[in-house]
Amino acid sequence: MRPLLGVPLLVILLTVSFGHCNPRTNHSSGYELATKLIFDRATARMRNVWGLQRRIFMQLTDKGKSPLGGQVVNVKQEVDAETYRLLYELAANLSVVPVANLDDPLLRRRVQRMAKLQLQGLRPKDYEQAKDLLRQTHNFVSGPLVCLQEDCSAHGPLTMFPQIVNKNMRSKLYEELFSNWVAWRKAINEKETAKNTFIEYVRLLRIAATYNGHVTPSRTWYLNYDTENFQAELEAVLWEIMPLYRELHAYLRHEVQAAYPKADTKSDGAISAPIMDQILSQAWYPHQFFRTPHQGKQHQLPSVHRRLEEVLVTPVKINRKAAEFFESLGLNIMSDNFYDRFSRRMKDDEGGADCKSQVYYFPPDVALRYCPKLDYKKMMQIHGTMAELQYNLYKVQLPFGLDSEPCPGFGAALAETVVLASGTPRHLHHLHILLNDSLTEEQSLNRLFRMGVHTLIAVPQYFINDKFLVDVMDGRIGAKDYNCAYWDLQDKFAGVQPPSQRYNKDFDMDFKFYRGMNPETSNTKKFLAEILGFQFYRSFCLTSGQYKPGDPDFPLHNCDFYDSKEAGKKMRDMMQLGATRHWRDVMEIATGERKLTGRGILEYFAPLFTWLKERNKQLDIEPGWDADELCRKD
Repeated sequence: MRPLLGVPLLVILLTVSFGHCNPRTNHSSGYELATKLIFDRATARMRNVWGLQRRIFMQLTDKGKSPLGGQVVNVKQEVDAETYRLLYELAANLSVVPVANLDDPLLRRRVQRMAKLQLQGLRPKDYEQAKDLLRQTHNFVSGPLVCLQEDCSAHGPLTMFPQIVNKNMRSKLYEELFSNWVAWRKAINEKETAKNTFIEYVRLLRIAATYNGHVTPSRTWYLNYDTENFQAELEAVLWEIMPLYRELHAYLRHEVQAAYPKADTKSDGAISAPIMDQILSQAWYPHQFFRTPHQGKQHQLPSVHRRLEEVLVTPVKINRKAAEFFESLGLNIMSDNFYDRFSRRMKDDEGGADCKSQVYYFPPDVALRYCPKLDYKKMMQIHGTMAELQYNLYKVQLPFGLDSEPCPGFGAALAETVVLASGTPRHLHHLHILLNDSLTEEQSLNRLFRMGVHTLIAVPQYFINDKFLVDVMDGRIGAKDYNCAYWDLQDKFAGVQPPSQRYNKDFDMDFKFYRGMNPETSNTKKFLAEILGFQFYRSFCLTSGQYKPGDPDFPLHNCDFYDSKEAGKKMRDMMQLGATRHWRDVMEIATGERKLTGRGILEYFAPLFTWLKERNKQLDIEPGWDADELCRKD
């Protein structure tokens, strides 16, 4: 059990209210009174944290102040420290509350949600170590660590992301992709640094699980999904969409053979890892090595950048158009007061080339710092950010502890639905960016292909990365087998193989694996956001009448549920519940289903699936793979 802090209050409460062995019916009110008092004091402390978050927002948006000033850094550290102390002590107190004796279902739910923690359930010394390890893994990805040539003096070392990723995206030489792939792994694992960092981090995850009373450590990793055998459900969804993935994989393999003959994909059907990384990075790159289904200038997707600048003119107007999407659904109207007080532009030098807007939560208010860039990608992203903003506006009305999403990735899934809708030709026509509300059949297929590469190639990687982590946590993979076990997963679920002979002494995890080691940015969260996002999208499109199965004029991939009050009601009903109900209860409001399914993805990409099967048959390509043993276990 987690050691108790703040014990005097708890001991007094339990002595007064719970100390006598009388029937439950005589004392449930005493239990509830004591538990509510614990929450009241925790909420008062949380208001101080929210006040600090408000200060951060104000300092970052003060004119003439540097966003990287020491004040902001210090306040962020204070927020983290106070949030940790609060949640740690609250969980300690709630861990001894007999939940079964609470009559109020919302109070029971609050206790169940707050009595168990992930990293913040660690003792202070261990928590600080876990944060240090996560900072180190972040540096593996974003730190200048890699010398691609022997002499690094001319330009200095490079970061994996974005520098090496961007170099790989533009590369036309397999030898360069291969050497970059090896160089980064060599750089971060000198003296087995990456491997030892991972081992020590897993040790701390296991300790956190013991404090929660979880014999199986992965129960803590999957904490707020509150589902037995959750990994098995995720795997079942992956196998459901695997026929589509295999056809896309087969077509891409054919393209690899033409562009990179030295990669040698003919013998076993698997795709070399450096090339699969490049495929992911090139999904929307205009000069990708793989060909879209239809070539020729007349089949290219229409460029919207010029029209975007002409019609929407400024990021502020894009923000208002994104907010208008939700207002059309009957959700919160963003007032002039919000734009005057709580909407601020990021400075031009912030966030780099791919800056992302940020939402700040400090009840009773929420705030937005938006990226000033004006392009199609930012327009879709701001729709997702506005979904988060709307969600927070509903959550401020809920008690502390329930003012969150019902499970990690749920809010991102709702955002995904709006991103999908806002990027359709139908919606771009509504915004006067496209002249027509649909593309030609050839253009539409090219668009689906690019979206398929972006989505379908990534989903198995999300699953593999977290399955590897969870299987290590639970002891199904031992330390001496890490690397080959990882490549076994890549073979089984993705048809990816290492570019050369590897050994268990190596440690070859992808850079996105390190990003997902933090529970707040886990790969499972991303997996669920994609799968559930398409489930929600399908439901909202059916509800709005903008998707009519079998009707070529209303395909799922061109559905824009803008102005649908029926779809808006489902979204609002889910957002208003926050974490007051199990996530399956909340998703059932929109989908009528209580399990994850790949049906939304399969129906969305149905035209692409049909084309891939026909094209692969024409090219005499057999989908599937049987990877060579390129990782030796001895």
